[in-house]
Amino acid sequence: MQEIDERMAHDVRLLTRWRLVHRTVGVLYTIILIFVPAVLAVGFTSSETPLGKTLLLIAAVVGGLNVTFKPYLHSQKRRADVNNMRRLRDQFRIEATAADDVKAVCEKYSALYAEMFEARGRELVDGHLGKEEIVKEETSRQ
Repeated sequence: MQEIDERMAHDVRLLTRWRLVHRTVGVLYTIILIFVPAVLAVGFTSSETPLGKTLLLIAAVVGGLNVTFKPYLHSQKRRADVNNMRRLRDQFRIEATAADDVKAVCEKYSALYAEMFEARGRELVDGHLGKEEIVKEETSRQ
């Protein structure tokens, strides 16, 4: 009983931490992508100087990373995952305190937790992009 509660609590902490990391990285990428072209356009430095070449390289790399990891950096799904896990943990605690058969409650929520964890595992970048393409094809057919 305590073990599943601790696993859910640990998962919530990890999801919250990664959400913060992704949000911070996304904001930094956005600031860099706004700042670098502005510096070059205003003329604070020329693109021919070593500083200008470095800024152009940074903008190119950050732009590529931003596009590649945009589903995770700016994802509303992260917030939903954290909230879903918190809600699942709260429901588990409520049912565990009011249940006569604690084993059945533990088995039920262990299965639900495993399903949610597995669904999040399938949300890798390639899998996520593949699903978006399938959904777009299905909506275009309709």
